[in-house]
Amino acid sequence: MTATNPRPLDVLAVGDASVDYFVRVPHIATADGKAIGRLLSIQGGGMSANLAAAARFAGARSGLVTAVGSDEPGRQALDRLAAHGVDVSASVTVAGGHTWFCVVQLDDTGEKSLVGAVTEVKIPATGQVSDDLLRTARVVAPLADDLDWAIDLATRARANGAAVAVDLEPDAVTGRLDRTLDLAHASDLVFCNQGAVEVLAGGDPGRCAELLISAGASVVVVTGGRNGAACHSREESWHARGPEAEVVDTTGAGDALAGAFTGSWILGRSLAGSLRAGVATASLCVGRLGSRAYLDAGTGLETSLRNVTLDAAPRPQGIR
Repeated sequence: MTATNPRPLDVLAVGDASVDYFVRVPHIATADGKAIGRLLSIQGGGMSANLAAAARFAGARSGLVTAVGSDEPGRQALDRLAAHGVDVSASVTVAGGHTWFCVVQLDDTGEKSLVGAVTEVKIPATGQVSDDLLRTARVVAPLADDLDWAIDLATRARANGAAVAVDLEPDAVTGRLDRTLDLAHASDLVFCNQGAVEVLAGGDPGRCAELLISAGASVVVVTGGRNGAACHSREESWHARGPEAEVVDTTGAGDALAGAFTGSWILGRSLAGSLRAGVATASLCVGRLGSRAYLDAGTGLETSLRNVTLDAAPRPQGIR
């Protein structure tokens, strides 16, 4: 993506911002069980908020349109994003509303179990996101938890001259293949984690990329946790992997990868360069407690890029 554009934002995420409560537990609680731990930290979270922050980290001008309550968690959620340079001026504050939050259980390995407490306030209604607002951005990234909501925004963003990036989650796409493909058709960048790949393509990353590109997506990025990530277009395929490092907390790593990739891509970096930026940012993310703690660590993206291994990836046979 190389064309210049006078729009004030490079990336506009539309969706959620939350507050995350991190609890260290001896083991992840299972059904009919419990795990008594201790509160480690209270951090800003939310998939859309994390994506916007990572895009800013990659050098893009980013913004977030979300809905929060008029409570202290809502004020904290927006203030923390603004402190990182994310434009939150178009976000909606609902008088008397309660901002949604998450409780994150972390075991000693850094793996997590996340419980989201969705309140009456989480994302803006589509009517609160005007066409004029969509025209302020070069890329619009709607939260894909609600496929119908995301398709509406993606279609309108495209009609108003913006590219579209979406991150598919397994719960959203389960049983909704047709609407998932409709969203891919309306999108330029599509990100899939391992859970979404399992639902859409029986765990076959190459087949998942084929499916989404055939539906109309320009680029598909499939994330694989410790195994890195691969990106595919009709012309090229790449795989990148971060350095071996201690994993403190995996919360938000996928959001960090998607945001940094999207920000890099819209700034004109190659697919390979954008993938390296995404994996580098995700690697920084898992090294600290909290989905955006890496932003305060003082480690720049250029330094982190040196630690990422990049190779050509095998081409899925069905991509033409």
